[in-house]
Amino acid sequence: MNRPGNGLLLPRSMSMGRRDFLKRTAAAGFAAALATPAIAQNAKIRIPLVSWMWNEPGRGDAWRAMLAKFHAEQSDVFVEEAGAPFNEFNNNMLIQSQSGKVNGALFHTTPDLVVRLLRGGHLEPLQDIVDKLGIGDKLSAAHDHLRVDGKVHGLDIVTVKFGLLYNSELFDKAGVGAPSSVEEWVQTTTALTKAPDQFGIYSPHLMSEPGDFWFILQQWAVMFDGKWAEGRTPLVNSEPVIEGLKLFKKMYDNGMPKGTDIATANQMYANGRIAQQLIVSAAVNIWSTTGPDIYKSLRSVVPPGPSAKAITRIHPICVNAHASDDEKAAAKSFVEWLYKPENYQELMERCLDVVPPYPEAIRKEYLDQQFWADGYLKGEAITPLEIMGDYIFFNQEFGNIVMDKFSEVLVADRPVEDAMADAQQNLERASERLFDGFTL
Repeated sequence: MNRPGNGLLLPRSMSMGRRDFLKRTAAAGFAAALATPAIAQNAKIRIPLVSWMWNEPGRGDAWRAMLAKFHAEQSDVFVEEAGAPFNEFNNNMLIQSQSGKVNGALFHTTPDLVVRLLRGGHLEPLQDIVDKLGIGDKLSAAHDHLRVDGKVHGLDIVTVKFGLLYNSELFDKAGVGAPSSVEEWVQTTTALTKAPDQFGIYSPHLMSEPGDFWFILQQWAVMFDGKWAEGRTPLVNSEPVIEGLKLFKKMYDNGMPKGTDIATANQMYANGRIAQQLIVSAAVNIWSTTGPDIYKSLRSVVPPGPSAKAITRIHPICVNAHASDDEKAAAKSFVEWLYKPENYQELMERCLDVVPPYPEAIRKEYLDQQFWADGYLKGEAITPLEIMGDYIFFNQEFGNIVMDKFSEVLVADRPVEDAMADAQQNLERASERLFDGFTL
């Protein structure tokens, strides 16, 4: 993802540099303007919605449809596309937050980014919106960490949960069923691998794609009830983390297309050449758009580790506390409109999402039709905040150290225990720098 990470895994045709992305954004904005009533184009105020989602298959189109609907229903505010692909978006926001001011009146965030922005004083309270809509006591518990003095400072626009998403047609052809244990999972993955034509599983593993590599790698330890940190103490050399990384290494050796980037792997998945991925629910919308031939065969189960836990990530929409009063008022008007049940239901259905921010935001009739969603609706949810401790504020910095050492395991067959012993020492040294002057 997710990206969550949080990025989503994009097919090659959707992977682009910043210049190409800005060109596409401008073109998309022009197309949206052509489809929007003239009165909306001449709105009193125009504000950007900064996000990485505009270039995600399916999801980007869903958001454009929602903007077109918003523009058709009022003439005071015009919301424009802005942003960059996930890794670049995330890095830009982190740099801006450290400089003291972030760009854009309205933006999407990730679980780790939002806590940094909140701590930095960049987020405007949105409690007046939930009070007006009468949903303050109905919001999911995932919103609790977005509250300061009882006021919520971000509202979820997609909650994604990890599951094992598999191609049931490939499973049926191989005569194997959905795994319910680690042992069955390894056996199934091996049976489904017929390199170089077919592979049992894929997970990002290249240092050139750090956001997605770390975003998904975190789940492998959670399957063994592991945490990556407790408070300010790294736990990367703990038994559950070691077990998760050993399992990844086994899958890498026996079932993955080694050295394959995300875009290529997604195309292979869409073509039925990869059988399964440990991935967030939001990714399904990608294959409904780019892999219609396999979409009907997609099914999911809870990640088959002994903990039965799955990381669940909330992605809030936030209003910039440093925007002008007029911009903040305009941004809030859009968020209030979006959070009305009839509009949020439409957003969820266009995005193929299955975890609502409050009960009325999803229709049972729609949820019952999602034949692929079973594994995402079961299992115990755990949040990134619970597994990262205080390092949630430095999530990517933490992940970079882990990935650097774990890559030695994948590429040079270094023992996991040795690599994580080094990572533990490096993180302990880095913590002095990261937490210098840091207070919660």
